[in-house]
Amino acid sequence: MKEKLNNKDLIIKKLIYRSKYTGTKETDILLSNFVNNYIKKLSFDELNTYEKLLDSGDPRIWRLAIANEVSQDKKELMLLELIKKCGTIDD
Repeated sequence: MKEKLNNKDLIIKKLIYRSKYTGTKETDILLSNFVNNYIKKLSFDELNTYEKLLDSGDPRIWRLAIANEVSQDKKELMLLELIKKCGTIDD
C-alpha cells in the first residue's frame, strides 16, 4: 500500500534531502543533524524560512553557523540557533 503524504510531509522530505546533499561535507553534517532533530517540529512558516536559508547557499549558511555573518531576519536567527545546537560549533 502506498503511503499517503500531505503537503507538509512532501516539503519535509524535500528539505531533508537538500540538507543532506548541500555540496560541502561540513554543512551536510550540520544540517543533517538539524533535520534529524527538528524538521518535523517546524511550522509551515518555519519550513519556508528554512528553505530560503538553504537557497542562500552553503557559503552563507556556514558563515552564519560560525558567526562570521549575522542574519537580520528573526525567523532565520531562530533556526540558526537550533542548527548550532545540533553541531559542535561554538558561538
